[in-house]
Amino acid sequence: MHASLILAGTGFEAARQLAGQTDPRLARMHGHSFRVLARADTTHTDMPTLEAALGDAIAPLDYTLLNDCVFDAGDLSIARGIAERLPMPVTLMLRGAPDRGVVVDNGTALAWLDTGFEAAHHLPHVPAGHKCGRLHGHGFGVRLVADAQAADASAIERAWLPLRARLHHRYLNDIEGLANPTSEVLAAWLFGQLAPALPGLKWVEVRETHTAGSQFDGKVFRIWKEQRFESATPFGENGQYTGHSYLIRLMLSGDLDRTMGWLLDFGDVKDRFKPLYRQLDHNPLDKLAGVRDGHSASVAEWVHAHLSPLVPELSRIDIMENDDRGASLTFRHDMHWPLVQR
Repeated sequence: MHASLILAGTGFEAARQLAGQTDPRLARMHGHSFRVLARADTTHTDMPTLEAALGDAIAPLDYTLLNDCVFDAGDLSIARGIAERLPMPVTLMLRGAPDRGVVVDNGTALAWLDTGFEAAHHLPHVPAGHKCGRLHGHGFGVRLVADAQAADASAIERAWLPLRARLHHRYLNDIEGLANPTSEVLAAWLFGQLAPALPGLKWVEVRETHTAGSQFDGKVFRIWKEQRFESATPFGENGQYTGHSYLIRLMLSGDLDRTMGWLLDFGDVKDRFKPLYRQLDHNPLDKLAGVRDGHSASVAEWVHAHLSPLVPELSRIDIMENDDRGASLTFRHDMHWPLVQR
């Protein structure tokens, strides 16, 4: 049982003033480069239709004063307005500033904040010789997601800053509860620390590197591993090809190994995917045995068929042709918003 989804993105430039904010800068006229990403089920639409509809929906907002276009110029109002103008049901993500935004999905509204800290750690239970057993460090990326009716990005930031002060430029293993500070353990620890101070907290994401991270929503652990591959795909009707620098994201969900403190070693995910990666990279995708065509959705299905026996924890595959176009194959009811916009 799976859902095949398409992802379409675009952007617009606009100015606004935000009343009732604690930050006086937001009350002044200012502008942003807004980014929008829409996710739709292929049973409701196709990529050209979604892209055209999204372009039509944001056109009235481009190079305008948003206060003249919407009831209020906050991210949530803008995102709802765009979603309402689309003729098909979508989940819509709006980035209103480089580090914050909202998600709307029918009656659900979420606010998110991208932040981070720098710290050192080591993993004490890894096998001898594993690189993570050595003292090392990361510029950790953190995304905090909350119910938008309970907290906006500014409220999320206020709850986060005292916690960041406890983590920034620290040796994480010395902090109570982080003796084995894997990405998953850290995400769960952050959730537990933030939940009392942040009403409506939905989930916490921790990104150790640019290609790997974890997510915890209070119940379920998820991790993801990303890689890029360079491939050709059919274009047009006369045997033509084009190419993309694809991003593939493998998301896993399940329980932690209580000794290791992880769902699965990121390195193991990469190793199990490696034989498939070699077939994808620097090849025409429509020539892969068993692929319906060379488009992203069929490639995701092909990856799932070959990888799921090796990685039973696999719960979603995202394949992006570029920042504005891609496909997502979800299974095991894993419908959390895809971690595309970074």
